[in-house]
Amino acid sequence: MKKLLIIAAIAAAGIGAYLFAPSQSKTSSAAYNVLDYVPADTPIFSGQLEPFPLKDYLSSAPVMANRSEQQLLDDLYRQNNPKLDFFLNIFTTYQNSLKDPELLLKTFGFPEQLRGYFYTLGLLPVLKIEIENPQAVWDLLDKNELASGFMHRKGTLASLNYRAYPLTDESDAAKIELIIAIDKGLLTATLNTPYTQQALLATALGLTKVEHSLAASGKIDEILTTHNFKPSSVAFIDHTELLKGLSTINGNQLAGHISTLEKQYRQASPFAPLRNAQCESELLSIAANWPRTVFGYTELAISAEQSTLAVAGVVESKNQTILQALKSIRGYIPEYVENLERSLFAVGFGFDVNQLAASLSDIIYDLQRPAYLCQPLAELQNKLSQSGSSIAMLAMGASLANGVKGISLGLFDYTIRQLNHGPSLASLDALLTLSADHPQQIFDSLKMFSPELQQVTLSDNGQEIDLAAIF
Repeated sequence: MKKLLIIAAIAAAGIGAYLFAPSQSKTSSAAYNVLDYVPADTPIFSGQLEPFPLKDYLSSAPVMANRSEQQLLDDLYRQNNPKLDFFLNIFTTYQNSLKDPELLLKTFGFPEQLRGYFYTLGLLPVLKIEIENPQAVWDLLDKNELASGFMHRKGTLASLNYRAYPLTDESDAAKIELIIAIDKGLLTATLNTPYTQQALLATALGLTKVEHSLAASGKIDEILTTHNFKPSSVAFIDHTELLKGLSTINGNQLAGHISTLEKQYRQASPFAPLRNAQCESELLSIAANWPRTVFGYTELAISAEQSTLAVAGVVESKNQTILQALKSIRGYIPEYVENLERSLFAVGFGFDVNQLAASLSDIIYDLQRPAYLCQPLAELQNKLSQSGSSIAMLAMGASLANGVKGISLGLFDYTIRQLNHGPSLASLDALLTLSADHPQQIFDSLKMFSPELQQVTLSDNGQEIDLAAIF
């Protein structure tokens, strides 16, 4: 979890940044609204809207060396690739300093609490993250450039200087560079590609606002309010903008970038079958029923002693037939899964096996209406129409788990010790729950597949059975 949370931050700082100016800007990034530079039609967005207590989060969990991960790094180093070595050096520095939050912040120039953003300008990815001490970044990058031999070129755009690192080889027809700059307290990482015009790069670097911004669209507030997310962070994938980008020539920024690449390389487009009026109409009608996938915190409490995070993901839908079919397979999730204060980790899947086949039949039937004229969609519908036998087999398989309402897992406590240069589990307190109408019948069915369980008999009064001899 910890590495996933800040890997983007480390990658941005590790790749490099350069600001060459008489005096460095002290402007607070809080006064600079990043959302003013994000277009409302961005297909992908993720933003830490309020400062995240990075130092406390890092302090709240121990980090131990992982032998397999180190072996992978060693294998990569053996390739003797300066470009790869540069990035590996940065990651190794991050890995070694992760055990000491104070050292990590000092090494990479991060503040104790930071904001970060990732989004796309059409096809162009943009990563922004707050930096408190730019000089720490420069020192780290210069050191690893000398060590690896992988060097940057200097670039300037509207008085803002940046570093450009080549990601492609000199022999490649398409040149792609990683562009890094720091301005207004934010480190920006983006790409210079065949479709990256100066105006687009200026927007990515925060020099030019967009005409129709995400800030003015009201999308963020709508998502937070509709799904009751914490206002600290939000992320979404806009299905409408993605499909519009694939099915139109210039319907949005994404479509324009794809069209530009097709013209430049004069190759057959993989999206050509979708780029006609019929497919555009039908795809956008689908998107109207499934507009977005959204993510956000439902609980966030972080201190240096312990951290509690709960994240929810929601696929928005207006299709009532499919929603009713999905509701019908709702099962049961135990209370301990939702009580985050009593567990370190918990996950639960509530589903009614008895309703599974019928619900799938309803969903597949609905997906075949109306009959699409768009060729790729028509082919997909044809394949769905042939899935009847699969559903029948699923129904037969489900009969073995008749009455099952869900399965859940909770982790309440554990201890880890260092053994032979790697982590080893010393103790574990966890609970695996199978919820069912008739659990004894389910257990008896499992006996057919596990001879070790043949002599075990369940009681219906909560009596414990010691399985130590079996396991």
